[in-house]
Amino acid sequence: MEILSYALHKKQYPEDTIGIVDKKIKLLRMVEQDTSPPNSNIQLSEKKGIKVNFIRVINTLCELSFFTDRKGNASTKKEIFKTLGNVLNQDFTTYQIDLTATKAAAKADQKNTLLIFEQMYAKQLEINAK
Repeated sequence: MEILSYALHKKQYPEDTIGIVDKKIKLLRMVEQDTSPPNSNIQLSEKKGIKVNFIRVINTLCELSFFTDRKGNASTKKEIFKTLGNVLNQDFTTYQIDLTATKAAAKADQKNTLLIFEQMYAKQLEINAK
């Protein structure tokens, strides 16, 4: 696009035509900035089960409509997991597979699936008691 803009300037096309191309270049730069991963030093712990538990918690928050875009519109789980993956330097593209696998396990043992929420509840009680 920048080459096209340069050529239009060089050939002295009308300003309204050049302006349209320049606006598109600015928009593309904004999109690139919004989607580039942040320079985060934070990551999920590598302890066994942490990633799956994190996915369970975020999935539940998604179902409770905790997340929106900047305009207040509902965000998709795919967008949410992509954004959190960028922040946490983690690949969550398979979050649906992880949830499906844990859902199958939950039918056999509901306790395992709910354990993270029970731990969170116990930790909150501990925090409140301080």
